[in-house]
Amino acid sequence: MSIIKVALCFAKQILKSRQGFTLVESMISILLIAMMAVASEGLIAYFAKYTKQDLTSDCLLQAASSGIEAKRANPAVSSIQLTCAGQTVHVSMTGNPPSMTPQMGSGTSACADVVSTSTLGSRTMEMRDKICNFPEG
Repeated sequence: MSIIKVALCFAKQILKSRQGFTLVESMISILLIAMMAVASEGLIAYFAKYTKQDLTSDCLLQAASSGIEAKRANPAVSSIQLTCAGQTVHVSMTGNPPSMTPQMGSGTSACADVVSTSTLGSRTMEMRDKICNFPEG
């Protein structure tokens, strides 16, 4: 029998009798309340753990994206540090985007692959993108 059915059986017996709670019924009530408290505590701990992991993943993703944008703004930058949710995220970028627009027909690519790696504790995230320097007009 499930716990709920047992509790309902005891409740029906109590309502039929005029004696009130006995010691056994009180102990069973305390046991049921304790079991519910332990179960809800486990759920809270479970959600807290995965909420923290989601926050860390979001910080790593945003930091890697910021690294690519920093490299796009200044090709000489190779690393930055950002603060996310009170923690310092280290970001390193590799790749050499062209700082000047290549001449048309020179055979030189106007784009370069850039890799941004963000690190927070033991977790890392890598983001790849192409940075291009096309002629205006």
